[in-house]
Amino acid sequence: MKRTWIGIVAAGLVLAACGGGATEEADGGGPVPGVAEEPAAEGLQVEAGDEAVADGADVETAAAELPVLGPSVIKTAQIGLEVERGGFKDALQRATSVASAEGGFVLSSSVEGKEARRGSIVLRVPSDRFEAALASLRDLGTVRRERIEGEEVGQEFVDLEARLRNLRAQEAVLLRLMDEAGSIAETIRVQRQLTGIQLQVERIRGRLRYLEDRTSFGTISVSLAEVGAAAPSEPSIIARAWERAAEGFLSVIGGLITALGVLTPLAVLALLAWLLLRRRLPAKA
Repeated sequence: MKRTWIGIVAAGLVLAACGGGATEEADGGGPVPGVAEEPAAEGLQVEAGDEAVADGADVETAAAELPVLGPSVIKTAQIGLEVERGGFKDALQRATSVASAEGGFVLSSSVEGKEARRGSIVLRVPSDRFEAALASLRDLGTVRRERIEGEEVGQEFVDLEARLRNLRAQEAVLLRLMDEAGSIAETIRVQRQLTGIQLQVERIRGRLRYLEDRTSFGTISVSLAEVGAAAPSEPSIIARAWERAAEGFLSVIGGLITALGVLTPLAVLALLAWLLLRRRLPAKA
């Protein structure tokens, strides 16, 4: 009787998960970015946030500021600055100071060109100080290009948290079933379902942590170049042709090696078979 009751409750959990997935799909949601798709009974459907991009034809006036949309917006920006000759290193240091002054940090930086006349730096700053950091960075030189993006992920937060609560409830029921299981087979069956639920819980928790980090801190990528600093040279047509030819040659060699690896054992087996057949033919005669 206990085994039947456990089977009924487990089946009920599967049907409840199916119903939840169907309801979310009917609402018109899309798959959660960064979370692997599960079977239909365990699917999670949410809506991706819209992207707001500000691009201005006149870079001197810069792109429009992002509106204050709350903590559920992922803010990113790319800005290209031209600084006076000999001022690259000072500008790079000042950009680092901007991150510190606004409560952020430097994620990465790179320098290129002779005498360090070009480079880039990526900053993470608190979202509520994002616009102030951009304004300070614009003062480092002449703005040559700027791009600002905002992705609203509030709906994804809501859907993920609802999904997490539902999975936690299923997990609690399965844990009770495991305690009451009367045989090894029942324990294994419940454990299999419990493992799937816990895996989904960890995925959603990881996605929530990622979204919390991206919405708490905005990302600003800054490109710096001195006046007259040559841009990285593009390879010539002949150089690109030689590069493609070398890649094609290496691909052919790789294919031949793979083919030899497959054909050599077959050739050895064919030779052994032929030798055995040849030794048996005189015996039959």
